[in-house]
Amino acid sequence: MPKRKLIFISLIFLFMLTGCRFLWLHFFATPPHPVPVHGELDLRNWDPITDHSIIVDGQWEFYPNMFLIQNNDLPKSITAEPEYIQVPVSWRMPAMTGDNPNIGFGTYRLRIHVDPGKGRSFGFHIPSISSSSEVYVNGQRVGQSGQPADRKQAYKPLDLPYTAYYNLENGALLDLVIQVANFDDTTKGGIVRSIQFGLENVLDRDKLFAADMVRFACVAYMIHALYGVVLYFVGNRDKRLLYFSGMITCIVLGTLVDGERLLFAWIPFNYEWSIKILFLTMISGGYFLLQLIRFRLPYWLRTTGSLIYIIACIAALVSILLLPASTIFMLHWGYIVTMFIPCLLAPVVLFRSTISSSRENIFLLLAAIASISSLIWLFVLYFLRMEMVSYPFDLMIATICFASYWFKRYFQMMDESRKLATKLQRADKQKDDFLATVAHELRNPLHGILNISQSVSDREKDTMGLKSAKDLELLETIGRRMSFMINDLLDLARIKENRITLQLSHVSIHSVAATVIDMLQFLTQGKPLRFSNQVQPSFPLVIADENRLIQILINLLHNAVKYSYAGEVAVEARAENGWAVISVRDAGIGMNADVLESIFEPYEQAAHPVAGGGFGLGLSICKQLVELHGGTMKASSQPNKGSVFTFTLKLAGSSEQRSGSADQDHTKQELWGQDQRGALESAAIAFEQMAAASVPPSALSHPSHPQPSPLPGLSRVLAVDDDPVNLKVLESIFAAEPYEIVTATSGKEALALLDQRSYDLVISDVMMPGMSGYELTARIRSRYSVSELPVLLLTACSRDEDIEAGFRAGANDYVTKPMKATELKSRVKSLTKLKRSVNERLRMEAAWLQAQIKPHFILNTFTAIAELSKVDTDRMDALVEELNNYIRLSIDFQNSDQSAPLEHELSLVQSYLYIKKERFGDRLQVVWNVEDAIQVQIPPLTIQPLVENAVIHGILSRASGGEVTISITQSGHEVKVSVSDNGIGIDEAKLAHILDRQVDARTGIGLHNTDRRLKQFYGSGLKIDSRLGEGTTVSFSIAKSHAGKTSY
Repeated sequence: MPKRKLIFISLIFLFMLTGCRFLWLHFFATPPHPVPVHGELDLRNWDPITDHSIIVDGQWEFYPNMFLIQNNDLPKSITAEPEYIQVPVSWRMPAMTGDNPNIGFGTYRLRIHVDPGKGRSFGFHIPSISSSSEVYVNGQRVGQSGQPADRKQAYKPLDLPYTAYYNLENGALLDLVIQVANFDDTTKGGIVRSIQFGLENVLDRDKLFAADMVRFACVAYMIHALYGVVLYFVGNRDKRLLYFSGMITCIVLGTLVDGERLLFAWIPFNYEWSIKILFLTMISGGYFLLQLIRFRLPYWLRTTGSLIYIIACIAALVSILLLPASTIFMLHWGYIVTMFIPCLLAPVVLFRSTISSSRENIFLLLAAIASISSLIWLFVLYFLRMEMVSYPFDLMIATICFASYWFKRYFQMMDESRKLATKLQRADKQKDDFLATVAHELRNPLHGILNISQSVSDREKDTMGLKSAKDLELLETIGRRMSFMINDLLDLARIKENRITLQLSHVSIHSVAATVIDMLQFLTQGKPLRFSNQVQPSFPLVIADENRLIQILINLLHNAVKYSYAGEVAVEARAENGWAVISVRDAGIGMNADVLESIFEPYEQAAHPVAGGGFGLGLSICKQLVELHGGTMKASSQPNKGSVFTFTLKLAGSSEQRSGSADQDHTKQELWGQDQRGALESAAIAFEQMAAASVPPSALSHPSHPQPSPLPGLSRVLAVDDDPVNLKVLESIFAAEPYEIVTATSGKEALALLDQRSYDLVISDVMMPGMSGYELTARIRSRYSVSELPVLLLTACSRDEDIEAGFRAGANDYVTKPMKATELKSRVKSLTKLKRSVNERLRMEAAWLQAQIKPHFILNTFTAIAELSKVDTDRMDALVEELNNYIRLSIDFQNSDQSAPLEHELSLVQSYLYIKKERFGDRLQVVWNVEDAIQVQIPPLTIQPLVENAVIHGILSRASGGEVTISITQSGHEVKVSVSDNGIGIDEAKLAHILDRQVDARTGIGLHNTDRRLKQFYGSGLKIDSRLGEGTTVSFSIAKSHAGKTSY
């Protein structure tokens, strides 16, 4: 703002304040009246006394160091000559009373002549007499404050305002005597403020008006102080608002302890504290004012100068609290200067800042001018000994100017906030669009990185070092987590654009939880942490979008693992008033109340080192997806005690359970898709409807398992689904195809069927109670390789995590729902052909491997025969017979079958050992421990490779030889086969990977091949125990119920 304009506005404002002050003085001015002269005041001819009270300023009689009244009695004659002193003014005692002329005692006297016809009840208002006083009228004591005395030990100081009344019954003279003593206040003594006199009713009216003006001003001030505090707590916590409220509070206290001094009328403070409160208020007001304008000060004043002033204020406050009143009076000019520094500094600083910066500072400048004006008038009235009715408007105008400044700032900030909010919303949308675009662009490179790392890991796993393998594993883990974040970004963009449509159906919480837990098992690697599905398989179905429910649980479980070091992450559910209440509970780091309030906001995360990055979107997406389902989501947590995330979904009605016919239509849509209307599809649906109508519920619940097909060319397929209707639909799809469909309604039942017969393919649904499709696939892979028994998964989810979880569990392929019948049949056909081709190759390879005879073994045997022909023909004949038996059994075509009698295998082993013993003599010792009457079928060449391994690598590797023990025993329904030697043994490093090494075809059937075939047939492979230098034991066990298992 221009300097000249600002000066003009300031002067106009100051003139207005001064004019209002003069108008106030004029309005409440008392008409001209007589004044005391030589201790006499004659009001007998002054008629306005009936309407006006007056101040009795003038010449009073004064008797220093003397009390006229003793024992409430005015003496008949007074011998001492009075002095005439101007009232109000501080007395000046003779030097004999002490060094300070304000210390002492004395008596004031004034004789007032009144007209009894105008009234007889009169009053005297005494605002302040320093420091104790007694008032007598016509010899009768009518009021006092403190206890005056002629010595300090006997007097009690108290300077409080009071009003004394006297009823003039006879005569027309009021002989007013005021006895005063002061031994504390060194700055003033005696009557220092005007005494007001008038008729009782007139005086009461005037005093009530003055008190009401003070109350009104204080209420107005406190309203401003309160809204300053309110704005601080509801706004941006600007401390200047608190300083403003503190300054206003000091103004209120100053108003109450000065002028009418109402505070002391309400609360009877003693003399010491009445003085301390006044000076404490002065110093505090100056401090708050400086803090209020501090941000406008020059740098050196804002730093060094402010620090010095704050130290001075603290010192002043401490001294006021600790020192006695007499010492405080000696330091009072220092306190006044301390208060006046910011009062004088404020207008100058605010004037300069208004010129150089924002225009709204003019309100602060005007407030400072109004405040200084009030202080100047206070000193003018004090030094001129003038009394006037309390005038609060200067300070009220100052307060209003301060309030105007804050309101102006508030509305400016609101306007700026609206503009910033608009910019932030635009930036937020741009950010979301950018992140969504980046997510799209990152998805393909990320998948490329994961695929290459997986390829390198698979290709180089036998040659790379342990550290490199760990690094690749870490790379894949980081990539999968990054994939989670990318999917969250894409989902958030879809939710904000309302592009998510729910495909509601009846869903099993138990099945979904089991599936998700299987998918996320890799997250617990390296942590003492486990998942727990505590939802019962019998828990009612819920109405939900299966894909989105999986996504919700994935995010919640992933979040639980992310913030947990150890313990259990559990999924729980309970039914409550038609709703399913689903909880994910962990024992992680927990959260405090502040974090809980914002945990569901996008991009919010707990500030903890274990967080490990991320965008903080998962929980926000979960909440929005739950709300799309009509449910609610909440969280409860305590630091270091874990968290519980709970959401609700609507339960399906009892008439809508999965066994109802209404859900069959949904099942068909789930399997086929609504747009498929082919003839085969229609026939399948018709077949399903007839099956559902004709087959009793018990049959649907427990489908029969077909007997072995008489046609050997059929491929046997095991279909696993917990919904019998879905199994019937699968049977109808493949009714005209060359497949034998065997059905199972649970993973446990499927594993039992695999123990009984051989299959070419397993088709399994992912979502099943008890054991999910992922877990079933993993259990199958523990016995069969991907080529020995293909697995095709049916999943409703096409998310990368779901597909990756399937392949990680060991699936060969997957088909997403809703699916086409042609696609399903094509994939089944490809997988069964693969299985048949692999089986044929393995059979031919086994036949070739079994038929081949190691040249060095034959050569060495013929050499032994030649040597024996010279020395022992009987032994030669026996050796030739055993060699003939060994060769015959080895090239027998029956060995290419999948099983052979135990006797067949033992005969081969006996011939092999006989030949070896003939060659090496006592270096090879053989112990047989075979129980009689054990009739079982085992895979061919199962025991012989174990014996050959023990002889060549265990016994004959050292010159002293050793002993081989073949043990075959049965216990209950189990047959145990073991081959032991006391040879060189195997070190731990080699033992840990001995079954992982692929066997070269040139070395014959090895341990790896034997272990694989045993797992395929019986579900368990070889067990190897060895100690270096002590020997090795290789064993396996088979159940008699499995011993006769065949492929047909």
